[in-house]
Amino acid sequence: MKIHVKSLLKGIGAFVLPVCVALSSCTAEPDESNRFTFTGETVNDFLLNNDSLFSDFNYILKRSGQDRILSSYGEYTCFAPKNAAIAEYIDSLWNDKESVDDYGNLLHNGMTDPSLEGLSDSLCTDIVMYHLVKATITTTEMITNASATYRTMLGRNITAGSSGSQILVNGGAPIDRTLCDNEVVNGIVHAIDKCIPRSNRLVADELRADSTHFSIFYEALIATGLHRELEVQQKQLSAAAPSPTADYYIPTECKKGFTVFAETDDVFHANGIYTFDDLVAKCKEWYRNAATPGSRTTSSGWYDYFRNNEIEVDLSDQYTKYNNVVHMFMAYHILKTSVNPHVLAYTENTYSGHGWKGEAYDYYETMLPKTLVKAWSVNMGGTNYKIYLNRYIRNNTLTDGAGSGGYESLGSDAMHEVVYEGAEVRTDSVLQPLNGYIYPIKDILLYDGKVPLGVLNERMRFDALTLLGETMDNGFRGAYISEITALNSGKSATRVRFPIDYFDNVVVFNGNNTQLDMNIPMDHVASGGNSYTLYKGDSFQGMGVFDFAIKLPPVPDGTYELRINNDCMTHGSMLQLYKGRGAKPVASSMTPLGVPLDMRIQMDNWNDPVVVAMGAVPLDDEENYPDAAADKGLESDKVMRTHGFMRGPLSICRQNRQEVITRYVSHQYRKIVDTDVYYQDDYWLRLKTVLDDGNLERKFQIDYIEFVPVGVAQNQQYLEDVY
Repeated sequence: MKIHVKSLLKGIGAFVLPVCVALSSCTAEPDESNRFTFTGETVNDFLLNNDSLFSDFNYILKRSGQDRILSSYGEYTCFAPKNAAIAEYIDSLWNDKESVDDYGNLLHNGMTDPSLEGLSDSLCTDIVMYHLVKATITTTEMITNASATYRTMLGRNITAGSSGSQILVNGGAPIDRTLCDNEVVNGIVHAIDKCIPRSNRLVADELRADSTHFSIFYEALIATGLHRELEVQQKQLSAAAPSPTADYYIPTECKKGFTVFAETDDVFHANGIYTFDDLVAKCKEWYRNAATPGSRTTSSGWYDYFRNNEIEVDLSDQYTKYNNVVHMFMAYHILKTSVNPHVLAYTENTYSGHGWKGEAYDYYETMLPKTLVKAWSVNMGGTNYKIYLNRYIRNNTLTDGAGSGGYESLGSDAMHEVVYEGAEVRTDSVLQPLNGYIYPIKDILLYDGKVPLGVLNERMRFDALTLLGETMDNGFRGAYISEITALNSGKSATRVRFPIDYFDNVVVFNGNNTQLDMNIPMDHVASGGNSYTLYKGDSFQGMGVFDFAIKLPPVPDGTYELRINNDCMTHGSMLQLYKGRGAKPVASSMTPLGVPLDMRIQMDNWNDPVVVAMGAVPLDDEENYPDAAADKGLESDKVMRTHGFMRGPLSICRQNRQEVITRYVSHQYRKIVDTDVYYQDDYWLRLKTVLDDGNLERKFQIDYIEFVPVGVAQNQQYLEDVY
């Protein structure tokens, strides 16, 4: 939801003075006495013309050579530190107590003197590049989209949003509200009162540095040895790069990172835990019965993977063992991917209406083997949302049809008891080490019995890109076209095309005959977006004579309907699906799932033969289909299910176009591809084209998949909701 002012100005042909939004009042007249006005300058001109404020930054900018870039065509946001901010930052670099040699002597971060002249050329470049974003960002956007992240030209993300009466960049650099939103011909300049704070520590060191808040958690991380697993920063790529293609960005490196959900000492204290030994005792209490043989209940034997494989829970002081109770506790707090606040519960293209409150959610695999944690953005009233982990509402994704919406309602409150509110995520206090994110949480996070038997006993909808953590590690997920275009040296890039060995959870069987892509949402502008009607606004797609497998998420033991969205297009393909089980897929031993799936459907054509064969009819054509309009699709949905199809969800809309909803379009459906028993283990879904017509432009697209317990999909008391 990024507003690009220059694009807006071009579109309406207007000349607008820069205005910095006042947080205290929407109607108060702004103080223009210290406000710079648009003069046709470049970013570099603006800084030089105000040298009394920015002379130190101008010196660093010239040393870095980036002054030439900021004098050229493009779109940039420059967070320009004022002189006092630079002086403070130089002092912090010179006196940095973590920049020491083996004997404890200060190394001063490579500086030769505590002055501008003492900075190295590389430090000058780092400082400048961390304060530049190759896209325009207004303060209006920062306030509106407080959880958004922005990729700096250094390649690292920053956050920007309101905090009380201030607008803070990365939680610590206040924007000068009298000197912000200065629009120039190639971007926007915001004056800031401190340099943007950043850390060069890895995850474990970041926790150690904040020991006043995380001393118990850090001690447990070291005791389990998990800190050593959090040191990875890069994945080596060896496959041949895809051929350069117009409108595609092809990455040449693959960063790796981690996400940690961490209880502060205060949270531990509130739960009777004051020392590491107290935590050990609690872990024994929490996990001793997790894999007990026999019946599976919320208090015994709920951890299916351990129980199925006869792995006994270890209660000793050998905390580095993966089955030790303390190791289990800590591993469940860690994701093997770096998820920024903007996409943790990604709201892009989330519909709000028909009783749906615009809530978003996602599921992530943790480092506790074969387990999932749910992140849920919960509407607390109005536009106030909070993210909770493992929030448990009874009968979630089911409805009794009570309420004004009937079949299109979430149902009565009585059937949706809040069993567990969830562990609230402190998105306002996120730590950002070099290789990930650390989120403080407000309650103890456990993989206890209520998770597999309650939290995850619902329709689980997994965005395909959530299964491909590298899209988040490298900042592609949550980015807009302008940001990927900037990475592509300014050449238009509406998609990213990946080397075939980019993803740990994808195995390609036929080399570069398979093209692996993701589409990127369009930038939000005031006139409304025109992007695709996709879950979270993006999707995993590709083309060619494709043949590959994607790893499915490890759901708890149960009988499930496995569904895949059928997002069709005239240049779509016809694909055969297979499934297999094991650590790595073997193409020859995978089981076919039904007949090939035809994805060649004309958009917005209810008379397409494939659409008609599904039993689908429009729901908003009261003249020709009065029954479907009257019952909101209840009976036609039943007909579609007999053919193995379902409509798209009512909760997914086109970007900024809430009248375009997947439930009401003719080319987006869900296909029930399998109903079977799944165990808490590794499964793979293989996609193979069956067309051999020489057309290498035929696409596949996986927007999302669904695992739905049959007790939800075929519930005898309630209906599965249409969201």
